[in-house]
Amino acid sequence: MDLQGKKIWITCGGGIGDSIMFTPALRRMKELYPTSHITFMTRWPNQTILQGLPYIDHLTYIRRGTFGGRWRVLPALWKGQDAIVFTDWQPQLLLAAKVLGIPWRAGYPREGHRFSKYLTKEIEPHVFRSECYAAETNARVFSDALDIVLDGDMTKLDIGTPTQEEKHHVSEILQEIGLDKESFVILSPFAALAERNWPLGEATQFIHAIEKKYQIPVLVTGSVEYLEAAQSLSRFNLIGQTTVGELVELIRRASLLVTPDSGPMHIAGALGTPVVPLFSKDLPSRWAPRYRCVPIYLALQCSPCDDDMARHCPRKVACMRGITAERVFGACETCLSK
Repeated sequence: MDLQGKKIWITCGGGIGDSIMFTPALRRMKELYPTSHITFMTRWPNQTILQGLPYIDHLTYIRRGTFGGRWRVLPALWKGQDAIVFTDWQPQLLLAAKVLGIPWRAGYPREGHRFSKYLTKEIEPHVFRSECYAAETNARVFSDALDIVLDGDMTKLDIGTPTQEEKHHVSEILQEIGLDKESFVILSPFAALAERNWPLGEATQFIHAIEKKYQIPVLVTGSVEYLEAAQSLSRFNLIGQTTVGELVELIRRASLLVTPDSGPMHIAGALGTPVVPLFSKDLPSRWAPRYRCVPIYLALQCSPCDDDMARHCPRKVACMRGITAERVFGACETCLSK
């Protein structure tokens, strides 16, 4: 398919990291087809991390759990598209694309679902069926979906720049807690799936070890639901106090990030901030940043697995519970010395 002058709509229903991992393929697509018009649809608030990227012509998002949250993108879709690529299952939008007469509708069919017949092209490559780096697999997904060839280096991730207001607020926050003129490490021990959280006991030991040897403060971040659990971790606690854009700015200023395989890890990868990611249910080969990164992965026989298996793990998520503070501290020393 010749994409020159064409309007291409791409969906991404995953998290922050999933959106970031699409950036190399999107950038290459625009390089090869500069007159194409690329619309990227993600979930709120993931769109904030892609604001200002020059190869995305239009950003839109769905907001699950709100009235009409899935349908707010229809006015933009109504303006007409030449192709739509569903990298996730969006049956309502697939039906809308069919009704609106979008001629090229590529995606993964859902077995037994009547709307699957509305796809005009079924995609073969899939991130979770490959051990390769996800950004490279995403390039193959687009290549297969649109009958094009996206070649080149897919290891350089991009991220949008926080607003001046967000930068200013981060400066104010750091000044309030006394870190505006100091180097600091960020520990973000929580993930979207609770089973991927790093145990707080190990996190506490890690903080003590870093502060004792390096005399550098450890700043704890995460979503507000973990505020009470993390109160005792560090006197520098910003749990639930930052927007996504402000988190990006914090990670940009940090000397090092320690976190499970999660959104903050991908932000660090795009920014070039050194990162020690803790892998449990998934593969470093698939998700770990390719630069300034020392991943920890126990590679148990049952790994990798899916979310449902992790929630009912008979081994009590030993793949994460077995990652010790000592091991993480050693990886941090390696990462900082690179």
